[in-house]
Amino acid sequence: MIKMMKKRNAGSMVSAVAVVLLGAALAACGTSAADEPAMGLTSTAAEVKDITSAVAATGTIEPIRVIDVKSQASGEVRQVAVELGDNVERGALLVRIDPRDVRNSHDQAVAELDVARARYTVAQRKLERTTDLRDSQVVTEEEYENALLEDANAKAALVKAETNLELAEDRLNDVAVGAPISGTVVEKTVEEGQIITSAKEVTGGTILLRMADLNEVQVRTLVDETDIGAIQAGLQAKIKVEAYPDREFTGQVLQIEPQAVVEQNVTLFAVLTRIQNREGLLKPGMNADVEIEVGAREGVLALANSGIKTVDEARELVDALGLDSELLQQRVEAPAAQATEATEAADGPADDTTEEANESEESGLPSMEEIQAMSREDRRKLMENLSPGERQRMFAMFQQMREARERAERADPASPKPAFVFVETPEGQLTLKPITIGLSDWDYTEVIAGLEEGDVVFQVPQGLVQQSEMLEFMRRRTSMPGMGR
Repeated sequence: MIKMMKKRNAGSMVSAVAVVLLGAALAACGTSAADEPAMGLTSTAAEVKDITSAVAATGTIEPIRVIDVKSQASGEVRQVAVELGDNVERGALLVRIDPRDVRNSHDQAVAELDVARARYTVAQRKLERTTDLRDSQVVTEEEYENALLEDANAKAALVKAETNLELAEDRLNDVAVGAPISGTVVEKTVEEGQIITSAKEVTGGTILLRMADLNEVQVRTLVDETDIGAIQAGLQAKIKVEAYPDREFTGQVLQIEPQAVVEQNVTLFAVLTRIQNREGLLKPGMNADVEIEVGAREGVLALANSGIKTVDEARELVDALGLDSELLQQRVEAPAAQATEATEAADGPADDTTEEANESEESGLPSMEEIQAMSREDRRKLMENLSPGERQRMFAMFQQMREARERAERADPASPKPAFVFVETPEGQLTLKPITIGLSDWDYTEVIAGLEEGDVVFQVPQGLVQQSEMLEFMRRRTSMPGMGR
């Protein structure tokens, strides 16, 4: 799923190189003896290139906002005016409900209003006459109060009738369900003749349609937690769908959802990428391949990934080829120092370096740099003189340092990292050379230090080097200690 080139898959590299090494008999490298087996190594040269690093994942096109369309009226569906996929404007007719019940209620409300108006008129006139007669002392005070009460009741009944008519008119209008937004019908759940319930019911009512504005859509992808640190809102993304294999859509990271998803013991985070879809080509449910650009370099020295060995891969080669581990330790220190210098030159001293120094000073233990500068014998003596508790604290401190640096590397794919390449000596033998690498893409990795343009390195396969024939060939071709025949 993830296309970050921070680490290369040794298995896939073995398969690729196996075709080269075992598919045909290649000429031997450099100045190998004539009786050496026909075993060849592919070489590659450092060159200036543009590098773009990306996190790749697959996802599904989905609308940003989906609206459930319901009816305020209940009854039989008489007309469905749209079909699935139709684009409609706001207010356009979607569904019409049988209006007979609400029309009868409306007519009754009109009649009740007429009666209420008549009663109010009569009550007003009666109150006026009673008032005049009261002034002439013809009627009693009680009769006047009764007339006053009738007038008030008639007025209240009139207000109630007017309100009922307004509600009846609203219910009459509710039988014609209009589009709440301008958008596309993405789901249709009712047909003509179906009985539906009102949204006012306890059940919430029947969903008639679902609509969405597809002028802008999003892709939901799941990204491994090891790569999520390099992603942030606003990064540009390239999207491809199978329906349009020759077309590339562009989008922008909208957000990273805070809740992780665990699939097959892998922790993933959902990343939402928003895409403009004015042409309406992207449909909900389409599968999409997303590449989120996390870094770019223009005109930098680069080397093919197949020619680069990480520290772990170099350590495996040392074990497989019988090299002196002390030599590897010395060579690991060189690119590590180059990486530190490159980082400080670009951004100033790293914060975690200061933290490491503080932790070492507080604990009374030597720092990682001090230990790396020691000889093998000095390191052995140091470990012997430490108490079990001090050893445990030192290992815990180094583990925290390593994890902090790994987190920093994941957050910044372009951060300098140590690596190794195989080069040929003037004597025609292969040797392991330390370099410092930076940003990587699918094919190439930036070389910060250790090589110059045109330098040739050899692609030593990680798996095939363990074969006996390859081991014998490598032992004859290297100048490193411990590699004699």
